Amino acid sequence: MPVTVDNTLCARKKYLGMTPEERQMLGEVLVEFQKEIQIRRLDLKNTFMDFDITQNQHVTKYQFLRTLAMNGLQCKEEVMNMILKHYCDKGNADEVNYFDFCNDVDSPELNFGVGRGFNHSFDYYPKTKPRITGIDIKKDVPDDVEDALAKLRQFCKEHRIRIGEFFRDFDKLRSGFITHAQFRIGLNMAKVVLSGSEFNLLCNHFAAPDDNKVRWRDFCDSVEEVFYKKGMEKNVDMSVDDARTVSFYGQAQPNDNDHVLVDQVRAMFHEQVVRERLNAKSFF
Repeated sequence: MPVTVDNTLCARKKYLGMTPEERQMLGEVLVEFQKEIQIRRLDLKNTFMDFDITQNQHVTKYQFLRTLAMNGLQCKEEVMNMILKHYCDKGNADEVNYFDFCNDVDSPELNFGVGRGFNHSFDYYPKTKPRITGIDIKKDVPDDVEDALAKLRQFCKEHRIRIGEFFRDFDKLRSGFITHAQFRIGLNMAKVVLSGSEFNLLCNHFAAPDDNKVRWRDFCDSVEEVFYKKGMEKNVDMSVDDARTVSFYGQAQPNDNDHVLVDQVRAMFHEQVVRERLNAKSFF
């Protein structure tokens, strides 16, 4: 079969372990949630999507619990822990797949009898070619930490995201420190793809006094310089320079031989333009 998202999704998920008794109890709880949602006509998915800025179908466990509390869907703590365990499909206990949860308790197939399973258009029209997906492993090696920060500034500028929103929930005490694992999870939720060299360089540069922790506030201030400079509202005399957004990954500087060769090529072009009376600028 062709390699598509549909038949590789299960292999890319990594669930936490559950006993058969917990799975049976979970099914009963989900049935109760489904009845409550149908009676009150709650729109859970749109509420979850307000927290999912990058649309990766995952939210933090605190955002998940906050959304359920906002909609009046509460239960015992051990039952809620069991729900979190079932829908954490990335091998950690911080990212919850709210998309699967909404499909189990609030799917259109259950309420209205519509959806992909009821779509018969493929019986009459041929399918298009499936999209082939591959694994993209980043091996970028930056020259210094400014190279990595410039790459992140350009990414945040293009996608218009504030990267600090993906780390704030991990720092419950607002100490400004999070672990390396939480730092990696926050970057993944922001859809920032970094190589191992880039990640280690950032962790070493923004290392906290405690072992295995990162100063996420200082990191966010450095990245978000592309939008504003910290303290500029208090100091009117502060000079605001353009933050660096151009990275030079392994680019070699020209040597003397390169300069000589460039001068020779430029002289050759100049001679041809003069001889043939070309208006080179109009072509560009």
